[in-house]
Amino acid sequence: MITYKNILVPVDGEDSSNQALDHAISISEISGASITLLSVANMAYILNEFSHMENCSELAMDAITASAQSRSMDILKQAAARIPSSIPVKSIFKLGAPETSILEEQQALPADLICMGRGSNQPLQNFLLGSVSTYVVTHASCPILLARDKKKGSYHNILVPIDGSESSLQALKQAELLAKGNNASLTVLYVASVQNGLKNTKIPDMIHSHELQALSAHMKTKGDNAFLRCKEQLSLNVPVQCLYKIGSPGSIILQTADTTHADLIIMGSRGLSRIKSVLLGSVGRYVASHSGLPVLIIR
Repeated sequence: MITYKNILVPVDGEDSSNQALDHAISISEISGASITLLSVANMAYILNEFSHMENCSELAMDAITASAQSRSMDILKQAAARIPSSIPVKSIFKLGAPETSILEEQQALPADLICMGRGSNQPLQNFLLGSVSTYVVTHASCPILLARDKKKGSYHNILVPIDGSESSLQALKQAELLAKGNNASLTVLYVASVQNGLKNTKIPDMIHSHELQALSAHMKTKGDNAFLRCKEQLSLNVPVQCLYKIGSPGSIILQTADTTHADLIIMGSRGLSRIKSVLLGSVGRYVASHSGLPVLIIR
């Protein structure tokens, strides 16, 4: 069974990072993982402060840097105070660019899960794009949980969109771990996309009703095969319902999360390790950008 040993939580004092910490605490209590808190004093902001100061002395530069470090240490103390005493905690301060510092620390620990906020107040068009969370999701080698809203108790129903790929099976295994720890149920969702189905068949642009029926049957068979693979991966100890739907995957996933009252979405990354395709224009990007739920992306 997949489990976690060390969870990295970047904290900046904002609500979203506190919400990510709540998820990390919950997962730690299930898996027995330790938590590493990381606060990064953004070097770009410090340098920006210098740019507004003419004839800046070395003493002034040291004072600005010390002030940034002091603020980070306060953030770390406040975050550590939120964590139950039963969970091992380590706090780390770094001076640098947040996105690269997070990745460096993930590799150094190594951490097998990153829980971080994604900033609910950002405009939708900038949500994740160009942000620290985007960079980390793009480059990190471990699963990442993106949190936005306040965590409301234990997980009760976890939604796992699948497509038959290996990464979606890995997501299912992670979901089973969390479901067992919370006595939660799993909803496994397969969304058949007609557009993708047409791309993957030799059916011409102008199609007849019997050809549509053949396409429909083909998509249903793929869905059934994906469900069979999933059931082979699961134990009998977790309540599971399998849903097959046809439509646009991103919007169907969000609709299903709402109708099933899901409180966590876990999904595979598929091609997310390739920089140009990470979340950009993908189903994962759509779900992570539009969902009010936490989204755990599995590599």
